[in-house]
Amino acid sequence: MFKKLLLLTAVILSSLSLSTQATWWSNDDITMLVMPREVIPLQIAQDIARRYPVLLVSYQITQNDLKLHAWNGDSWVAVSAEDYTNGTFFANRPKHAIIVESERLRAPEVLVPSSTWCETANRLTSTDPRVMIHLLGVYFDFPFRHWDQLAKRYGYSIEQINPTLLNVHWWNLRGDVLLEKRAQRNFSVDLNNWYYLETIPAPVIEPVIMEEEAPVTEPAVPEKTESDATDVAITAKAPVVPPEVEPPAAPAVEPVAVLEPAPMVERSVEPQSEIPVVIEADPFTTEEIPAAEIVVPQKPKKHWWKFF
Repeated sequence: MFKKLLLLTAVILSSLSLSTQATWWSNDDITMLVMPREVIPLQIAQDIARRYPVLLVSYQITQNDLKLHAWNGDSWVAVSAEDYTNGTFFANRPKHAIIVESERLRAPEVLVPSSTWCETANRLTSTDPRVMIHLLGVYFDFPFRHWDQLAKRYGYSIEQINPTLLNVHWWNLRGDVLLEKRAQRNFSVDLNNWYYLETIPAPVIEPVIMEEEAPVTEPAVPEKTESDATDVAITAKAPVVPPEVEPPAAPAVEPVAVLEPAPMVERSVEPQSEIPVVIEADPFTTEEIPAAEIVVPQKPKKHWWKFF
């Protein structure tokens, strides 16, 4: 009987946890993590993406060229800067964005999201693993098990990555140890690497004002008077005859001299030398371009005394 009760309790708890997890993953509270293409920052971002709804994007700057990739769950997919700016590279838009950059190299301004597809954003100005875990853990509100897992994974203590002891309770640590560490808490640690980032506002669409067409007015017809009626009657009775016009005189034509054809004169034609044909070289040919030499670096020779 006791075993059946335990089994029933386990089934109920598992069903509740599954339903809670399904509800948690189905919400639209997605955070976009924009990380530099470095091993440790991307590894920390993927560890967080396994626990929270995260849209993961990496960037790399090479010779003034920006390369963007997005993680689709299986592989990295190339994303153009235009698709990133317009927010057309994802199915569900993020609600918040966190742009991570190193202390020596600032992230390009083109990575700042637009307010049309992202509401708020922050800038994290450090790629130090301890600082990243601390600030991202505070943002995602890590429970104690996540603090403990990431501390062991990256070789830190709880108080190093969680100096404020967020979500650390008396049952996680001994009572006297917890009281001693709580007295040493510093709430201003690493906050100089966390900034609010204003998103790009949506473009303002100005309304088009249609010009009103002026009404077409008919010309006013003057009223007829008695004098006008008399003039019309006189004109009808006595029509005006135009005067006769004499036709213009025809211009005098001068005689044209007739030119007789000149006699044909035979001329000797000397043969001309042939013009040489110049064939221009094809600028796109590769036949005359020598092959480039590939220099392979040689390994330095090791002497027998260097092995000791």
